[in-house]
Amino acid sequence: MASKFFYFGFGSNMLASRIHIQNPTAKRIGAGKLENFRLDFHTGSKNWLGAPATIVPTEGSHVYGAIWEIDMCNLKDLDDQESVPSGVYIPISVPVYSLTTDANITCRAYHLANQPQTEIHAGGSQENIPLDRQPSQTYLKVLVKGAKESGIPEEYIQWLRGIRHNGKQVPTMEEKLELEQVQLS
Repeated sequence: MASKFFYFGFGSNMLASRIHIQNPTAKRIGAGKLENFRLDFHTGSKNWLGAPATIVPTEGSHVYGAIWEIDMCNLKDLDDQESVPSGVYIPISVPVYSLTTDANITCRAYHLANQPQTEIHAGGSQENIPLDRQPSQTYLKVLVKGAKESGIPEEYIQWLRGIRHNGKQVPTMEEKLELEQVQLS
């Protein structure tokens, strides 16, 4: 059995200080690009006070994130963080193109069990986004900071900054993850 596994974090786990809370062995490999999926937000998270991120199979779309190498001893910790035991997220295996190594790496990723059925964040107006599809301001700041830290292309970071959020903040996470300098659109 392998002693390590690769993980693709496209949400809050792009940020090192966030993933290390429950997965101290995580070592960032670098930025990755997942083809034929889109980033979306759906349902609610009590911890984040808004809709958490998910990846949805979508031909022609892509999602950037961080590729991490994690010790197998933390697999259960990661599953628990993603609420796999309660059926919130489902682990999947996906090929992620590493911008660092110029190769595809098979990674563990997670998508919501209750996936959004419509694509509303891709482009154009962000005015009519339902509340259950909006992340909190804090959560979106974590994504932006994590994307910058991971070396994700600036155009994607700008797109993240412009995603409509619900305005809610989680003060404990804002402080713990040092988000005061993160700017959104």
